[in-house]
Amino acid sequence: MNQLRKDYLTNKWVIIAKERGKRPSDFRHEEKKEESKPCFFCPGKEHRTPPEIDRIERNGKWIIRCFPNKFPATTEKKEITDKGLLKGMAAYGRHEVVVETPIHGEELGNLAVEHIAKVLKMYTKRLVELKKDPGIEYVSIFKNRGKTAGASLAHSHTQIVALPMVPGIIREEMKILQKQGDCPLCRIGDIEEGRTIREDDHTVVVAPYASRFPFEARITPKRHVPSLEKLNNKEMESFALALKEVLTALNKSINYPPYNYHLHLGPGRGDFHMYLELLPRLSTWAGFELGNDIIINTMPPEMAAKHYREIIKQ
Repeated sequence: MNQLRKDYLTNKWVIIAKERGKRPSDFRHEEKKEESKPCFFCPGKEHRTPPEIDRIERNGKWIIRCFPNKFPATTEKKEITDKGLLKGMAAYGRHEVVVETPIHGEELGNLAVEHIAKVLKMYTKRLVELKKDPGIEYVSIFKNRGKTAGASLAHSHTQIVALPMVPGIIREEMKILQKQGDCPLCRIGDIEEGRTIREDDHTVVVAPYASRFPFEARITPKRHVPSLEKLNNKEMESFALALKEVLTALNKSINYPPYNYHLHLGPGRGDFHMYLELLPRLSTWAGFELGNDIIINTMPPEMAAKHYREIIKQ
């Protein structure tokens, strides 16, 4: 029987369409691989990007770079418009790119755990720095992989956008993810029993009860921490390992599908429990989804979690 399920972090509803369900193999992605040709994210092309903000090196060569986005979504202007119902402001903020590897065509999930941990530490450095601007209320960290997930360049990278306001989804979650021990993510292993993909002493990964996307996954620190900079070294390494194992399993199973991931982080005031949301883009939202804001997911999260576990154990 199909089920209507409500996400326990937000007011969003989904239909888990078991009766329209597919086997995991039905989602296998066929993608035309781009030739491994140099792009302006590749070594030797550094002069084609805006001036570098930061880098991490190995043996005198960069392995991770950060620089401003050449085509930013935000501006450095501050301006407010208020005409009754027509409220707005200049999209003040910063927009940066983190190139995760110098090797064109190398996938984030195929990098060593130590390298992924360094990518997370670069996120953290930029997060801390951007929060120093009194005009910034929230820092969004997200990754688009594949053209249908919004990536305009194939070279593996992440984007960071600093905003003058806290997004509505985060404000909504702040009402739920409070009080250490009482928030749902502090008890996620129990809440999502049967949908747990993997866990260790510091991190748990689940296929959420009200998953909107086939093979959706949620990576959560077990400790109640609001943001990346609050993770200790062991927690950061555990988070990196969890991200690698889930991406590797997804790539093996579905053949490198397009996906988005984004970090839900506390804005710096109030309490919060951070997590990373991984959203494979394996389905198309049509009139019902767009008109009702109710998503139909044909891959039950219980089946997705079981499939992830089997791949990770191989």
